Amino acid sequence: MKSLYLENGLLLTEMTVVFRGEALTLWRVLVSTTLQHTALSVKLSENLGIVSDDTVENQFQKTVDYVSVGPLKVKDFVIQVTDTADELQVDAIIGLDFLKKVGAKINLDSMTLSGSRVI
Repeated sequence: MKSLYLENGLLLTEMTVVFRGEALTLWRVLVSTTLQHTALSVKLSENLGIVSDDTVENQFQKTVDYVSVGPLKVKDFVIQVTDTADELQVDAIIGLDFLKKVGAKINLDSMTLSGSRVI
């Protein structure tokens, strides 16, 4: 179970992304049930060494070792690297792809995110 918090009307949490064995913990991660794909800030992707051979308008996909939100973890996960997170002033966005894979349950009474499976 992972804690959630509200900041300026946004539902936020923390997330860890591991790429080629290097971990980066992201502290301001938007939980979105409207965006299809999980997205990482372009600026922070560079900190992890995630770059694209064919970057088009600061948007591309990369497979990372894993993404975890508390105990919820998905291995070999494809993330979008996009300036959308930068525009929203968050480090990353957890999208429906991650939420569906872990069988996410968002409890707004207890402000927690839990899931039914680890992939």
